[in-house]
Amino acid sequence: LTTRKFKENLKDVKWVIVDELHELVSSKRGVHLSLSLERLEEFVGRSIQRIGMGATIEPLEEAAKFLVGIQNGKPRDCYIVDARFVKPIDIKVKIPTKDLVYSSAEEINKNLYNFLDELISRHRTTLVFTNTRSGAERVHFHLKQMFPAKYLDEVTGVHHSSISRDIRFEVEEKLKKGELKAVISSTSLELGIDIGYIDLVVQVGSAKSVSRLMQRIGRAGHSLKEVSKGRVVCLDRDDLVECLVMV
Repeated sequence: LTTRKFKENLKDVKWVIVDELHELVSSKRGVHLSLSLERLEEFVGRSIQRIGMGATIEPLEEAAKFLVGIQNGKPRDCYIVDARFVKPIDIKVKIPTKDLVYSSAEEINKNLYNFLDELISRHRTTLVFTNTRSGAERVHFHLKQMFPAKYLDEVTGVHHSSISRDIRFEVEEKLKKGELKAVISSTSLELGIDIGYIDLVVQVGSAKSVSRLMQRIGRAGHSLKEVSKGRVVCLDRDDLVECLVMV
């Protein structure tokens, strides 16, 4: 839109599809998008159909107003398709110890990796989310250290934004082909990547928001009629309260 020659290629635009709409609504990128869509309509000289999508949009009406914009002092007309309750979800909070109060950190950690191993062993492909890149590396390291015969490089991977693009791409391709038993990630596999079939998502600790948790759990059974199966593993009492409220 800012390039005199290139914008001529946009003269025939009829539809604009905005995926992961919820990621834009509350940010400067969303403001930029709104202005750009109005400029685009002004440039082509007619209305363009705007289609917004997202798995965790709430409230739908406000997101719709953001997408379609204001004309003559009121929001443009639009249709809202609410498919939020069509998708079956199986989500539970789990604790890797019988006593969160008096168990030592070492005991809880050991139990965590035994519990993760148990879950991973019972499923074909498991995606484990942590909240930090260092956390993803730590989980990957301890699984390999405690179960060296199981978690070989050929069947496990770690994926986050600090890893080189080539390694991330290799992990994504192996996931698509169903070659990996487990992948540990921070946020990089949360959105927008086609990663093939996953039958379980494990969230270690609180995801810190309902929408982020739903986005992550939704990576499992990633088609309309399949069950999105997720387990949230809590490591202390604060986490437990937060996760129970979210779930």
